[in-house]
Amino acid sequence: MRIHLTEIVLAATVTAAAACSAGGPGDGPGPGDGPDATLGAEDLIDDLEDGDDAITEAGGRLGGWYTFHDDTAGGTQTPPGTGFVPTAGGAGGSAYAAQTTGEGFTEWGAGMGFDLNNPTAVGQTGERGPYDTSRYVTLAFTARGNVPIRVALETVGVTPAERGGTCVPGMTDDEACEDLHGAVVMLTSEWKEYQLPFDQLRQAGWGQAVEFDPKQVTSVLFMIAQGLEFDVAIDDVRFYE
Repeated sequence: MRIHLTEIVLAATVTAAAACSAGGPGDGPGPGDGPDATLGAEDLIDDLEDGDDAITEAGGRLGGWYTFHDDTAGGTQTPPGTGFVPTAGGAGGSAYAAQTTGEGFTEWGAGMGFDLNNPTAVGQTGERGPYDTSRYVTLAFTARGNVPIRVALETVGVTPAERGGTCVPGMTDDEACEDLHGAVVMLTSEWKEYQLPFDQLRQAGWGQAVEFDPKQVTSVLFMIAQGLEFDVAIDDVRFYE
């Protein structure tokens, strides 16, 4: 997996105080004003308030939070890759959030996320597979942090065949797999809401070019580039129709 934070930052749909104060087209509401009026019904993926690592079992979704990182010797990350535990203190004074901290990763970095259709993650039987997100148009979440992140929806088309996808890597870098569709978000130390329309998600451009297929989404990932000391927290993740 590679993480690139040099692409265009998705900022036009950020619903945060800084975006609102700038004025102009594309502004969203301020904090506490609710979702953008152009969005449809909300479908909560997880607000972490049950205090466990499982996302909310709704809309056919099954999965759990996890962290991941490259294999740099001496790199450290919490929580560990398995046994994810939410952190006390969420957005808007809520009880919990998904938080990860770490440093020392020099190859491609680290991150956290969750699968959308992985029964084994919640103690059930069945293989990890895709989830149909075609009824939705936007991924939204609340976040704070000290580094930029790349938020991505992984699809079967960019996932290597050895991990259950359909991507077969070639001999050159531009034939590599795992060039996910996503967007870079510039976080701040304060909790803010971010809205990422599916039609604005793009591959970073270093791997195989694959068209985004909303019917074949396997996971939602919050990725951090190499060489950063990071502290990132995510809360209130949801889809909008």
